[in-house]
Amino acid sequence: MVESKAFAGDTFRFGAIVLLIGSIVRIGASIYLPAMPDIGRELQVSDALMSHTLTLYFVVFALFTLVAGVLSDAYGRKVILTAGMLFFIAGSTICALTQSFEMLLIGRGVQAFGASMIPGTLLAMIRDACSDARVVTLVGWLAVLSGLFLVAAPLIGGVLTYFLDWQSNFWFLVIFTLLVFFAAIACVEETLPKSDRIRLGGHRTLTVAYGILSSADFVLVLLPVILCFAIQGAFLAAAPYIIVHGYGLSPVEFGISNMVIVIGIFAGRAIGARLLKHCGPAEVYRTGGLSVLVVSILFGLLSVGMLNGLVMFLLLMSLFATVFGMISPIGMKSSLTAFRSTSGITASLQGASLLGASAIGSALVGLGAYLCPDHSIQSVFALVAALFCSGAAMASLASRHRLV
Repeated sequence: MVESKAFAGDTFRFGAIVLLIGSIVRIGASIYLPAMPDIGRELQVSDALMSHTLTLYFVVFALFTLVAGVLSDAYGRKVILTAGMLFFIAGSTICALTQSFEMLLIGRGVQAFGASMIPGTLLAMIRDACSDARVVTLVGWLAVLSGLFLVAAPLIGGVLTYFLDWQSNFWFLVIFTLLVFFAAIACVEETLPKSDRIRLGGHRTLTVAYGILSSADFVLVLLPVILCFAIQGAFLAAAPYIIVHGYGLSPVEFGISNMVIVIGIFAGRAIGARLLKHCGPAEVYRTGGLSVLVVSILFGLLSVGMLNGLVMFLLLMSLFATVFGMISPIGMKSSLTAFRSTSGITASLQGASLLGASAIGSALVGLGAYLCPDHSIQSVFALVAALFCSGAAMASLASRHRLV
């Protein structure tokens, strides 16, 4: 029974639906980025305050991801996934109908609550149904898809904002999520049998969570990926103002300019896959650690003005994306596999850690822009990225021998 369950997800249909469901979170986080300056002007809020719409999304997301993992272990994966999509649709509708900044924040909070039920549950479903090789493949493709929608979502949002209005971004999310919802209902089978479910219990859950969080096999192995997600959160908060305000690109051009990030993630995934075949996961982390250290130095030079310009900014983001694409599938798979018997809780802790890091990154950019109004947002972002890259480099080198 275990063998058949482990390989039940090694099909094209399962992989395609998983990737579609996973794309909801990424699109929801970034589709409205090109419209942020327009939303701020219409609702009469500052750039720094608008960045809080991202921070709130990530904070709510991170907090409730923990609950979603426990519930998925108790009640199954599919019911939690579909409930999350319905809440996400409700939050997107509130955002589309908003006429005040406060209502926008409420809508983003409901969106994030729904989105929080998706990533950890999805990872647990992958772990339930797939072989180890398939887990790495799907997690890798989720990372690639994440980068793809980092470009595609703002590009879609830029086009919608240019030809319609900023509210159309959120109506697009309503329609897209509804389509994915019906596809999931029709095509996705439950991957956690009732016999394998864990009865809800606060003491047991806290004990398991403490054991996971106190283990270097989880924390240290995942730390490089966590720090990379912090940089990603900082980028999402800063990029609209760096590229649109700072360099004068249109919302559509903003989306196109991010293509270099997708190229970087694809390249990193290819490099990581090749190293994994010939050298193993430790070599992937070693190479990633040394590479991200170089990126850290370059970000430091950008923060003090020794490097400048749109081309240099995008080049550095492409280099960072390459490292991110290289190490993230390995770190996420290893930290999840180390606690296979409690994959729901483990996946929720993983998701909460990654999205919490994104919240910290976006919050630091907003705080830096507020405290240092004489410095450009690009300088603030580059400094934050340099610090997190340094930490990711050290963590990659320290944890590489713990990979499984």
